[in-house]
Amino acid sequence: MGDITKPTEALLARLAAKPDKAARTDVAAGIGRALEVGTLSSSERTIAQDIVRHLAMDVERQVRASLAKAVRASADLPHDVAMALASDVAAVAAPILTDSMVLTDQDLLAIIEAGDSAKQLAVAERAHVSESVAEALVERGDEDVVVAVVANPGAELGEPALGRALDRFGDSPRLHEPMIGRSELPINVAERLVSVVSERLREELVKRHELSPDLAADLVLDGRERATLALISDTEEPAQIAKLVAEMNAHGRLTDSILVRAACTGDLSFMELGLAVRAGVPIVNAQALVHDVGRKGLAALIKRAGVAERDRPVLRAAVIAACEAELGDAPGGRERFAEIVIERVLTTFDAGEAGVAEEDAEYLIKKLSTYSDTRRETPSPRA
Repeated sequence: MGDITKPTEALLARLAAKPDKAARTDVAAGIGRALEVGTLSSSERTIAQDIVRHLAMDVERQVRASLAKAVRASADLPHDVAMALASDVAAVAAPILTDSMVLTDQDLLAIIEAGDSAKQLAVAERAHVSESVAEALVERGDEDVVVAVVANPGAELGEPALGRALDRFGDSPRLHEPMIGRSELPINVAERLVSVVSERLREELVKRHELSPDLAADLVLDGRERATLALISDTEEPAQIAKLVAEMNAHGRLTDSILVRAACTGDLSFMELGLAVRAGVPIVNAQALVHDVGRKGLAALIKRAGVAERDRPVLRAAVIAACEAELGDAPGGRERFAEIVIERVLTTFDAGEAGVAEEDAEYLIKKLSTYSDTRRETPSPRA
């Protein structure tokens, strides 16, 4: 058949005469490579485009697949040919869907909407996946597709898409690692992920170590809350913290213990927002009550926030200690600051807090000692 990498009118005529499948497959690969390299003259390129257009309609899948592999990265591939190959069976379409820059986002969205999971997976593995395409994959794809797009560093995934991925497949361990591995993870998504992973950990603790569900839940809650506060310490955006607090409250994760832990570690912004949201008062009002000199406002705010009666004294004492402590007292910065707060609160209960029964004081001392023991495992808030 002559030089199959040199598109000529004679070669086009031979193809029209329908040579055998093997010959057509070789032509598809050769012409495809020539088109991809981009060294053809203008007239040769026109002929080559006519040839690939002809081969894209070949009755033999092997021929079309050979062509698709050869032209997958060609910038000179005609758009209609790219779409014909992308609309073919998955075995033919995959190279084009993964690598062709000729396809537009609208083309890819149409492919995703058609619902072929193998094709969706190919799109998810593109070097760059735009936000709109990534969102469509998360919404329409099966678990394999969603895991693939989340694992793709070139996929633009914002908070809504990542949140939707957790909505759909948050219980799947396959999703957790790639999501954690993303270069940027919105704090709300990170907190939800901590919560999902923690639920799985509770099940493993109960199953593997024969712990009671209540004890396992306590261990998991401790790890979850420490991780959540570590996430918060890595952000300096008040609006993001406020959004996180609201979402945690809506899902029952803005617990008494995380408020106490936040106060003990000096994260007053989170604690103030938490009390404000739970009490249903504006943040400025909550801040005024927290810093009320007479501390009566603080006690009223804690009560209105629905903090359990047994936990109120330790939260109040932790807030007072955190407000009174200064970074100047702490040569080690925030790390030492948190230790000072916890030490002062422990001293308060060791000495006997007015209105606190001995049994409750022992409970609070034990609780604070736990915070102190685990605090070193949690990154302290930024100065």
